[in-house]
Amino acid sequence: MYHMETPAELRPISPTPETLIPNPAAIIVPRRHHEVLIEPPAAELAQFLAAYLAAFPTTTRPSPAPCDAVWDTSIDSLANVARQELMDAINRFAQETGFPPPPAVSFTRPWVITGHQVEFYHTGVWSKVILTHALANHSRAMAVDLLVDHDTVDHLGYALPQWNGSRLEKKMVTWGDASALPAEFLSSPQGEQKTQWLRELQQFPLVQTDALRDFTQGLRQDPDADYVRWMSRARRNFEHSFGINVQHVPCSYICSGLAWHSFVLLWLRHARSWCAIYNSALEQYRVEQRIVNPGRPMPNLAITPQELELPFWIYAKDQPRHRLALYQDNGLYLQLGTQRIDVTDLMTGELLTAAETLRRRLAVAGLHVRPRALTLTMFVRLLLSDLFIHGIGGAMYDQMTDRVMDQLFGVHPAYACASAGWLLPVAGQINQSGTNISQLKWRQHHLKSNPELLAPSSLTDEAADRAKRRHDLISDIARSLAEDQRQHRRRGPHWLLRRAKFRDLHEINAQLLAMFQPQVDAMDLHMRQAEVTQNNLSVASWREYFIALHPRASLQRLITEIQSRVSA
Repeated sequence: MYHMETPAELRPISPTPETLIPNPAAIIVPRRHHEVLIEPPAAELAQFLAAYLAAFPTTTRPSPAPCDAVWDTSIDSLANVARQELMDAINRFAQETGFPPPPAVSFTRPWVITGHQVEFYHTGVWSKVILTHALANHSRAMAVDLLVDHDTVDHLGYALPQWNGSRLEKKMVTWGDASALPAEFLSSPQGEQKTQWLRELQQFPLVQTDALRDFTQGLRQDPDADYVRWMSRARRNFEHSFGINVQHVPCSYICSGLAWHSFVLLWLRHARSWCAIYNSALEQYRVEQRIVNPGRPMPNLAITPQELELPFWIYAKDQPRHRLALYQDNGLYLQLGTQRIDVTDLMTGELLTAAETLRRRLAVAGLHVRPRALTLTMFVRLLLSDLFIHGIGGAMYDQMTDRVMDQLFGVHPAYACASAGWLLPVAGQINQSGTNISQLKWRQHHLKSNPELLAPSSLTDEAADRAKRRHDLISDIARSLAEDQRQHRRRGPHWLLRRAKFRDLHEINAQLLAMFQPQVDAMDLHMRQAEVTQNNLSVASWREYFIALHPRASLQRLITEIQSRVSA
């Protein structure tokens, strides 16, 4: 298959710029209430942006990796195209959703970008948005939230806690079944479907918060049938009520641009060597994290003489996603079903012109090329963001992205990690005393094996006799076993005698347990109650409940905590 040698042409023409990345050892999932993770610390991120703004106070925006030799236009020029297309996409989506666009001066300011799938997500994810806004507000930057609408949505709704007798349970309340389609093709609930779903959400008294009332009011009143716009408007109105202003833009809008297709074409032109680098970074990550499953955190790209899998999706409108591959058979081409896109003539020549041709051919075929996880953040960090805010999973995976970008472009542009453990109020209402299940199980096993200890101060003569007989049997068995072991015999002459003594021992234990049945019943009841309490704590302390299930006062405390760290 056609491919280009890359090491020399990928050498940066300027030194690697200063950057900021999180320390993996410091990325620990915050699970307890009021725990906040920001790595590197928020004050360092604010200082990074302040230094950036001081160095480039007006219209000059530095390129993170000016590798002119990779393409016929500089990466700085391509970054300008990508940023202009992002601004156009933000303005277009703002107009469609009825929100004011960012001021024109935003183009010259630092850009702090985050993003996530379009779903009813939890406070840990929302922390990224809060931090993005706080940093932008503190540093005169523009805050952007990418709506990852090329991903599928696991649940068309969200989980809520409810009591079922003495047990707390999670129930998923949805308006429909999950779809294999990307979010950009999904519809919001309409008519009776929406009415019934919203009515069902009201049947959970534990979480009828003021925040949920405000959020669902937006969903109820918005008639838009487009799922992404419907979700975006509800969340932006909700965030505005807390003073949070972050621009929304769907990834599908960005991935329709010339810069995106130039990025895809670069991967096609360097497919064999770049995919090998990608796989090498994955394998190194598995070794470092001691991951033995070859499919985690994602499978390697398939590389054969006739086919090269690339880290992208390809799909048609209203169709599920497929893995993108570059094929060789009488030329080079992409294919989905019966649609074949020839790219042989695009492997050389001026990049932007060839990328425009690729874009037209895909459009005529009705096909869309979208990124997978690593290629999305690679594109955004390389060409769009001055600081990217990840969640925990993305920050860990971007260790691989850093290795790939370091080899391809000689840089790994700045990013950070944010999350929070913010629990529902019901978690604090559950009595946690006496719920150490491991300790209780050990005590239960110990006492059932030594029944006389259930009431040692009130043993009857009969119970005392049986307890003594039990002790004597244990001593006899131990001596017999030791004698056979000295003779190096697994089944020595005393083996059959031991079997009989074991049967006697079990019989005496059963008799003793029957004598202390009330104590046994009380112990079993305590264990069952502890197991129910442990279940209730687990359900109540689940950190992934939808943000609007928390009271506004609790959410405001999270916002204040993050903002105070930025300004510290």
